[in-house]
Amino acid sequence: MRIGVLVAGLAMALTPTMADAHNCKCRNRGVMFELGQTACLRVDGGSYLARCEMKLNVSSWTRIQEGCPVTERSLKRPALTTWPLRQVM
Repeated sequence: MRIGVLVAGLAMALTPTMADAHNCKCRNRGVMFELGQTACLRVDGGSYLARCEMKLNVSSWTRIQEGCPVTERSLKRPALTTWPLRQVM
């Protein structure tokens, strides 16, 4: 009976510690990322997209794809407006 109470008490005492262990984050160039977030990692002159995950109770980056997505923005030129010409007399 005493062993059962001791085991239950120990399990309850360790529960907050176990919950805190899963509050891990990954770091990329000084920026912290939550588990599940993605980032573009630049390593040895190359880059790849990676996700922050837990592996063996340690936060780690997992490669998702080679290269990183690039957003393109087009430089739209303003439309030329033609002004009505007035005849001068």
